[in-house]
Amino acid sequence: MNIYLVSTMSDSGKTVIVSALLRILRARGFKVSPFKAQNMSLNSYPAIEGGEIALAQAMQAYVADLAPSIYHNPILIKPMTSHLAEYVILGKPRSQLAFNDYLTKPSIRRLAINAVKRSIEVLKNNYDIVIGEGAGSAYEPNLASKDIANFRPAEWLNANVYVILDIDRGGSFIQGLGLMNALTPRWRRMVKGFIINKFRGDEKLLDYAVKWLEERTGKPVLGILPYVDDLWLWPEDSMDLRPIGNGPLDVALIAYPYISNFNDIYPLVLEEDVTVRIVRSPQELGEPHLIILPGSKNVIASLEWMRRVGMDRALARVKGSSVILGICGGFQALSRRLSDPYGLEAGSPGDYHGLGFVNIDTVYGIDKVVALSRAIGLRGSIEGIEVRGYEIHRGLPRYIDDEPLIMIRERNGKIVEQPDGVFRERDLIIGVTLHDSLGDPHFREFVLNIARENAGLPKRKASNISSIDLLLRQIDRFSSIIKDKIDVDYMINND
Repeated sequence: MNIYLVSTMSDSGKTVIVSALLRILRARGFKVSPFKAQNMSLNSYPAIEGGEIALAQAMQAYVADLAPSIYHNPILIKPMTSHLAEYVILGKPRSQLAFNDYLTKPSIRRLAINAVKRSIEVLKNNYDIVIGEGAGSAYEPNLASKDIANFRPAEWLNANVYVILDIDRGGSFIQGLGLMNALTPRWRRMVKGFIINKFRGDEKLLDYAVKWLEERTGKPVLGILPYVDDLWLWPEDSMDLRPIGNGPLDVALIAYPYISNFNDIYPLVLEEDVTVRIVRSPQELGEPHLIILPGSKNVIASLEWMRRVGMDRALARVKGSSVILGICGGFQALSRRLSDPYGLEAGSPGDYHGLGFVNIDTVYGIDKVVALSRAIGLRGSIEGIEVRGYEIHRGLPRYIDDEPLIMIRERNGKIVEQPDGVFRERDLIIGVTLHDSLGDPHFREFVLNIARENAGLPKRKASNISSIDLLLRQIDRFSSIIKDKIDVDYMINND
């Protein structure tokens, strides 16, 4: 029986619980697959067929011992501005629309619905159990008639639905009752139970509330899961952005608007001497040993924010004394100029000023590069060494008088020859387009040892663990915590 987890709110733990269930059932010998019909996220990842899906579903695929597929997340919505988003359907950017247009425009709706139904059929035909998750609140009266993220795909999947209730933020039992009362009878029958998540304390304190909910809804509570706050799983949105570590090497992550794929910093949890601070204003910056400019879905808007709040001036003050690392959109922000002739990055065509920290221009084309990539280092301690990561970008560097740091040699198994990155040693500036480059032990060691040497700290050899190794260790730990807390047999045998 297929399984579908929904909730009454975002960030209730659906993604993590799906991941754990996938891991538990995979260990039992089932062929399992993740599924999320529609995800709104700026964090994405290349799919095996080409194109991109949400990072969270890529994580779930790896947890299930699968390659990430477009069918795991057929619709990805990537906000570009406060009113505009890019709609990626079956891995390909299809349109840039306001959300109301997405809900009402017949052509895009047909495309989206057909993509969800096609994905469900592919997964049903190839796996023993599909474990899906909804998005946001499972039922909102203004969206219910058009929603294709929650009960409709669960119905098309012929799945039993379980409601995740986040008790940490309060009101969970009332929310569960309210959801059940709001649902149509058909959808109410699909719900087979509740799971209480993020509980701190003695479970016996909930005995009366559990009985109260079960009596009023006729649905059982299948388990009470503990609050676990130190997991480093791939994030769905910026609500997951948090500091790392408590070591002497001070790292500042600039959290500008439209930040994306900030899981790039997660492998730093493997380095005992690192502290990562989340910096949202120039006053918080100080004089860190390493500054990271992460990815951005809208580099132009992120640059505008930096200028508006004075972050550009704060960065200029520490240039040459702090190491500055730009990753993908952060690398593009370091450019002299950003040329967007089609308006696909900024929302309107034009040429824009970058920070001007390197003598490179960024040019945005129509086609998006989405690839699992391999590169060879050209300079510094990574010269001649393979570096792995992934690319999701339209912008390409045009070199004026700086030299590339790496040469990308392979994208999705195809041979290429694309110079990339920069290493301006005298100014302590490093840039690279490859996401997850810090997940590569060689690249992580290269960057951190430059920062350590500049800070007067001893150099260290990087932990020889990749980002995917780290992910699997984390989800195995969570699975071991919850496997005896949920009645998994009830979930897979409840026909």
